[in-house]
Amino acid sequence: MAFLQRINHAYLVIFAADIIAFITGTSIAWSSPVIAILEGKDINKIPLGRQITDEEESWIGSMAAMGGIFGPFIFGYLVQSTGRKITVTVISIPYLVAYLLAAFAESVSLYYVSRILMGFGVGGMFCILPIFVVESVEAKNRGTLQATTTSAIMLGLLFSYSVGPYVSIMAFNLILAAFCVIYMPVFWFLAPETPYYLCSINQEEEAFKALSYLRQKPHNEVQLELEGIKEHVKQLKPTSFYGIFKTRGTVKAFVYSVVLTISQQFSGVTVILYFTQNIFHEAGSVIPPEVCSIIVGAVQFVVSTISPPFLDKVGKKLLLLIALAGTITCEIVLGVYFYLQKNGDDVSGISWLPILSLVVFIAFYNFGLGSIPWAVMGELLPLNIISKASVVVTSFYWLIGFFLTKYFGSLSHEIGMAGSFWLFGGICVLFELFVYFFMFETKGKSLNEIQAILNA
Repeated sequence: MAFLQRINHAYLVIFAADIIAFITGTSIAWSSPVIAILEGKDINKIPLGRQITDEEESWIGSMAAMGGIFGPFIFGYLVQSTGRKITVTVISIPYLVAYLLAAFAESVSLYYVSRILMGFGVGGMFCILPIFVVESVEAKNRGTLQATTTSAIMLGLLFSYSVGPYVSIMAFNLILAAFCVIYMPVFWFLAPETPYYLCSINQEEEAFKALSYLRQKPHNEVQLELEGIKEHVKQLKPTSFYGIFKTRGTVKAFVYSVVLTISQQFSGVTVILYFTQNIFHEAGSVIPPEVCSIIVGAVQFVVSTISPPFLDKVGKKLLLLIALAGTITCEIVLGVYFYLQKNGDDVSGISWLPILSLVVFIAFYNFGLGSIPWAVMGELLPLNIISKASVVVTSFYWLIGFFLTKYFGSLSHEIGMAGSFWLFGGICVLFELFVYFFMFETKGKSLNEIQAILNA
């Protein structure tokens, strides 16, 4: 206990919450090593006793996004009815069940169910964790602590890429299930309910205790911040989903949240993460696909770890513009490589280009595009509608993800890998223009100040 008292409690709480982000990352990358085993030539490693078909592969890859469409509705209801702490705790349950099912699955239908359950967890985490973080931390370090969620997700991806190809499917999933079991008591013990939620249900004494625990400041400073939170909560009357469209500010916040989050999907990142090994196989990389995946995962984690301080120093808008410009450039280059390859040109001299392009793509993505849209959503949406609006935003995000992952194979077959990457790059140009002309900087601003700007 003495050790815990010496650590900033807000950082400790966010670290505990980031464990569920790590588990989410393991599920996002889960399909990359597992599908490679299921479609491999070594039948002894395949629990089904046969190779999966191309159609089965596409369903396994896309079913998580299907679950992601519906997960936010379940957890969105819980976060409003039972509170932030309970909801963030139970997000791990669908992951736990999913990994245990996948560990012992002997039919492809059980893999489908497992992937849907993983999607429930992914959709829930993306919807709920930004709310918990924004309501728990101070404005001065909000950007940095929000970005640690992305770092944890990337560490989870790296774990799946590094462990999945080298152990059995059963062992891999049992290891992942163990993380879920560890997470629940750790988070429950370390994390308080958020002061904002406690004020919204008129538990001011409990809110004071939670804020004192999180801030570790003199009582008068805690009381002053609490008064600001109470005033902010009083200004926000409870409303239905349709309340989003009653004021200029809420409409703008909702539109910004939708556009910024789906920019992630249309960058092509979900397709790349789900089918990393397959993409490298198609590219004819001289480095084994599983090793390429580990390199990509390592770059993701490193960049997402060093980028958080820039959020509070440089600002989110500039970082988004830089990240989008970088991803556009990389996808153009990737398109050129696949175009030359398809035309029969000798690409052996530039066989290193796909992995370099994807590594740089991932670096730019995690430098800003990976974390900022969700962080901004948590800042823009007012507390009286955030649990409802974030459900719709997250569900729509995963609806787009489902269609992209399910039909990426068909798309690349029709227009080629080159056309697919050029299409993603072209759409990202539109998002770049949106950020430049419409987004405003939220760095260092309180939630009250942000709402004032939206309603101006």
